[in-house]
Amino acid sequence: MQKHWLIIAAVLAACCIGFVSAQTATGTNETTNASITVADQMVEGDAVVGNVTVDEVVSNGTGWLVVHNNLFGHPGGVIGYAPVESGANTNVTVTIHTFVATDTLFAVLHHDAGREGVFEYPVPDVEQMVGGEIVIVPFNVTAENATLLNLTSLCPGNST
Repeated sequence: MQKHWLIIAAVLAACCIGFVSAQTATGTNETTNASITVADQMVEGDAVVGNVTVDEVVSNGTGWLVVHNNLFGHPGGVIGYAPVESGANTNVTVTIHTFVATDTLFAVLHHDAGREGVFEYPVPDVEQMVGGEIVIVPFNVTAENATLLNLTSLCPGNST
């Protein structure tokens, strides 16, 4: 039982490291063509690290495809990221930390606005936006070699 609580504490700590938030002046990171296409999938890997693959990422300039945990139905901490080029990128593989992964993840598109090639979160590598909304897509994952938590089911009083 103590191991179960240690895992929950580790997930919560990872989720609290950084929440998704657009922290720029209005319009400074707005684009009209950014998008993410990702399917539900099985995580390839073990109980420490694994890979997820995003079918297509269309980025407005160089950027980052960032995978966030599900923190009670909202994007939580960053558990992996991969660089993307300007324009269409297909089959983008992101290495994630499976020991803190949840069964629902969020793929989020970020700019590479600071030092080129260095992921600097939460600023200056902020989220790309379309129509005033962050480019973000939730997707479900399963794993054969890792336990993925469902934090929503751990909430007291949740009947789902």
